Amino acid sequence: MSLSVAKANLMDAMKTLRLRWDRAKEVWDDPASRQFEQEFIAHLDAKVLAAAKGLDQVADLTAQVRRECGDDAPE
Repeated sequence: MSLSVAKANLMDAMKTLRLRWDRAKEVWDDPASRQFEQEFIAHLDAKVLAAAKGLDQVADLTAQVRRECGDDAPE
């Protein structure tokens, strides 16, 4: 799997999670749900974005290594 595919899968999974969480909140609205959202869901956006940025950096470094080593074959 290429890094760009991994990043796309990660972003898609976060979008799916966000949509499903929004649906779950329609029927689960109590202190436990709010605590769960605050402790876990709220922090995921920033962590997923950081992971996506990391994947971009790894892809850039991989491309640079391939250029410098003369291996321009696709991933």
